[in-house]
Amino acid sequence: MEDSIIADLKDRFGLTCNHINPVTGGWLNKKWKVSTEKCDLLVKQFSNKRFSRDKLKLVESALQRQIILKKNGIPCPAIWQYGGHAIRLLDNETAYMVMDFDSGKVESPNTITIMQMHSLGSACGMMHKAFSLLPMLSVKGFPINNKQVIDTLWANFHVCMKDCSSSTPNEYQKAVLTQEPILKQLTNDFFDRLPKGIAHEDFTSDNILFNVDCVSAIIDFDRNHYSYIWHDIGRAILSFALEDNRMNIEKISAFLDGYSQHLMLTLPNIADALRLTWCIEVPWWIQPEYFRENRGKAVRFRDEILWLTELWFEIDSLLCC
Repeated sequence: MEDSIIADLKDRFGLTCNHINPVTGGWLNKKWKVSTEKCDLLVKQFSNKRFSRDKLKLVESALQRQIILKKNGIPCPAIWQYGGHAIRLLDNETAYMVMDFDSGKVESPNTITIMQMHSLGSACGMMHKAFSLLPMLSVKGFPINNKQVIDTLWANFHVCMKDCSSSTPNEYQKAVLTQEPILKQLTNDFFDRLPKGIAHEDFTSDNILFNVDCVSAIIDFDRNHYSYIWHDIGRAILSFALEDNRMNIEKISAFLDGYSQHLMLTLPNIADALRLTWCIEVPWWIQPEYFRENRGKAVRFRDEILWLTELWFEIDSLLCC
């Protein structure tokens, strides 16, 4: 950790760092678990490569929404503020934030329990309900143009088609070609029936911590913005209920029951949420580099999108089994 951050923690927050241990995770950002005389904290330094000053302003707005969610009982870390701001900008171009360190375990489709899945659905529903009470007009992403979303998908498809050549892997070429039947039947009607609002927008297994029975913390709210809120649902189902290329219906039902305690949700809605997740994430993960070499966690995301591509027209029947 930079000396400037250590000094600022002391000067502005009155915190003396007794032990500093790096925490893995987070693209280019740096994180540390810091033990102080008051409590254990998580310090996050934002990457200068990823975050310009303008982007940090958007993150600051997102973190202010996290602070409101915490006050409303959503399980997420408490952020320490100075002067009403969550992000500290230091003279040496260093940007960081500090929050309570929430303990918990990251789960996978093979380890998450039915009780944890029910708790995840409940936490997601609570989060969406709390987000819905916040003003939308100034939030990044507002408003959404459905036609523009479809046009962007087609534009991405044509770019990918141009990328297809003898030098690109066969698996990538197939992944691109099989998108066309899906894109041809996408209409404004599909997107019109999807609820819009503020969503977490990074609701992956890496960003949800569990204790034995339930969610202990939802983390990394940096990307929350105005979107189709069911993307969080589709991403959660893919991250936790897709086991060995088969959907675990019992886990989906548990998530559905938990979410429905707060907001209305049905199995057909989950089918739409999965299709929505394909629409949002196919440009992210169907890229040549993810088919040329093992890219760690990105491979699972790629494979989930490939699974959705293959079974797009069968998703409803698969959820009814």
